[in-house]
Amino acid sequence: MIIYGVNPVLEAIRSHPEKIRYIGVVREETARHQKLMSEAKRARVTVRPLAADHVEKLAGHGVHNGVVAEISETAFADFDEVIAAEETTFVLILDSITDPQNFGAILRVADGFGADLVVIPEHDSVGLTPVAVKASAGASEWVPLAQVTNLARTIETLQKAGYWVYAAADGGDPPQAIDLRGKVALVVGNEGKGIRRNVLDHCDRVVTIPMQGHIESFNVATAAAVLCYEVRRQQDDPGSAQNR
Repeated sequence: MIIYGVNPVLEAIRSHPEKIRYIGVVREETARHQKLMSEAKRARVTVRPLAADHVEKLAGHGVHNGVVAEISETAFADFDEVIAAEETTFVLILDSITDPQNFGAILRVADGFGADLVVIPEHDSVGLTPVAVKASAGASEWVPLAQVTNLARTIETLQKAGYWVYAAADGGDPPQAIDLRGKVALVVGNEGKGIRRNVLDHCDRVVTIPMQGHIESFNVATAAAVLCYEVRRQQDDPGSAQNR
């Protein structure tokens, strides 16, 4: 897979240099990419000077900043293995997110607020595309991502493992009124349709972000940021929680 942009390529070097087959830098722009090239050299990653039109073609005309890299496909994390780990306490579940910009932004949120695992369904999900990697600003290289066949059964597995599962949807309680300590899974839904009914019905409780303006809801990535912040705030401050 080709990824592009300075930050995604830098994070690939820092996290999994062994996955990088080569890095391509626009021949005329090598001087302004010395930091990246130095890190690549220390990690023993091959850097190739390339023609600008070649880089443009490899990046699919995305905003590449003069840098591309070919990496081996990212392996999905083992859901059961990650959940079994004692240190895993915060899982973010994405139900049918189809926009790569939103997906990448949510991965950036997940990394920023310390989610231990992001879960996506096998079908009706955008997946880890070059556009999503670019939108994540490199966070995709750090956040464990698991793919499952059935989200409803996945939620049941989490509940049996001691997780409380909260759905981000209308008609629920504000996040500050819910106990988000301990083992928590948060479900956010499709950009237009929200969380599917079968998935929603399996959740323990609905959490709703209070809105005070004229717009009815946030973009899914923004909503994920607000809710993930509250999860992290409560988990870092045990005295802040309210009730299940």
